[in-house]
Amino acid sequence: MHKHGKVVPIGLTPERAKRLVREIARDSGRVFFTHHAEVRMRQRHITRTQVMRCLSHGTCIEGPARDIKGNWTIKLEVPSAGVLVAAVAALDRDEAGDLIIVITVY
Repeated sequence: MHKHGKVVPIGLTPERAKRLVREIARDSGRVFFTHHAEVRMRQRHITRTQVMRCLSHGTCIEGPARDIKGNWTIKLEVPSAGVLVAAVAALDRDEAGDLIIVITVY
């Protein structure tokens, strides 16, 4: 992960986190998937399109909270194709700006 600074250095509310995730997710080039997330997507038959929809339109069901690496994490879920899709994502920043790292999906 990129460690050039955090997205928000102070408290982050669920509403602000959701707005920030939606804003970043508008540019799919700023959304990265961990190997773990990609494996889970294959196992659970969840597509990138469904994950992007979750990031763009999902409801915050947990967080935001700091993870052990100091990044803000948030869990979102959205109904998609008759099933509930959830994604756990971390907010980070690199030299080009804010980004999302999808940690896992289910």
